Amino acid sequence: MAQRLALVDKTKPYPLAVASPTDFRWSGEIEVDPQLVVTDPGYSLYCLDHDNRRALFTRTGTDLSRVPFLFQTQYADATDLVALSYAELHALRTPAEPSGVFLYSTGRCGSTLVAAALAECGGLTGLSEPDVLTQLVMLGRRIGEPELRELARSCVRVLARGRPVVIKPRSFVVELGSLLHDEFPHFASVFLYREPQAWGESAARAFDGYDPALVSDPGGVQDRLGVLMPLLAERRRRLRRLLTAEEVLASMWVSHVEHAMALRHRGVDLFTTSYEEIAADPQVVLSALFQHCGLPAPADLDEILARDSQSGTPLSRAATWSDGRTPRFDETALARAVADLWIETLRVETPRFATLR
Repeated sequence: MAQRLALVDKTKPYPLAVASPTDFRWSGEIEVDPQLVVTDPGYSLYCLDHDNRRALFTRTGTDLSRVPFLFQTQYADATDLVALSYAELHALRTPAEPSGVFLYSTGRCGSTLVAAALAECGGLTGLSEPDVLTQLVMLGRRIGEPELRELARSCVRVLARGRPVVIKPRSFVVELGSLLHDEFPHFASVFLYREPQAWGESAARAFDGYDPALVSDPGGVQDRLGVLMPLLAERRRRLRRLLTAEEVLASMWVSHVEHAMALRHRGVDLFTTSYEEIAADPQVVLSALFQHCGLPAPADLDEILARDSQSGTPLSRAATWSDGRTPRFDETALARAVADLWIETLRVETPRFATLR
């Protein structure tokens, strides 16, 4: 049977850390019906505890379909937990098969706003950054593909609970795009990006405080990022040194765009647009995006476009501009690093790449 766990303490090391079973301390275990996590709308899938082959659900009193970052609210507002074995997770009954949109991105490109538009104007349930999918990227280095697929199927099915959803994962999850398309071919797929220089400045400002260890243990931070992005780990091995901030940013941008291009090469009908195109003509671009997703064109986007879709989070405009400064950032070094990585990537994988647009 599943176990309800009494929450004792919250121990997440920093707000943007990937969700983990070590984020909580609990005491006591009361057996409950596993189906509780589907029938009680307060529960949602938070993370996997793979070492113990179980899934953890948090209970909150918050409408998670309207929050900018699911994993942050699940943690901050958690009142108790339920743990299910993998066998119980796979056996959960949901009202229907999931449907909707996978919204991939480079991050810092308006994806949270687009997800909000799809939810509010398109009638979908928003699931913005469920970190169990980020964990699956990491687990993919450790487990076989059949188990990874089974976990992905169950996680998406339980997250959606039979509702039409827009799932906007963290940027790293575009690596799972092919697998998710295979398992859920009826989902529409979208990829958003931003030109690298503007993206780099925004990312440097937003993630300057991503992990406190950036100052005390930059090697450890790059080790963790390397698990999520093999391109970064490979570049670090090849150079035999710590990467500069610009090299880390370049590795992230190229890695995400490379995986999007690979999806296109596989024949996935991937609607692709940029932050710059949306900013220039939001009504036209978003109407085309909605049409791609099988949704009627949005009638009025003004209120959504005017708001800070990440308000109240560490990545909001107020938080990232709070001290009026921009982190030191060498645009020339970023451009050079992006170019170098593209040359290396194309040299190895030229046959599968065409232009992104």
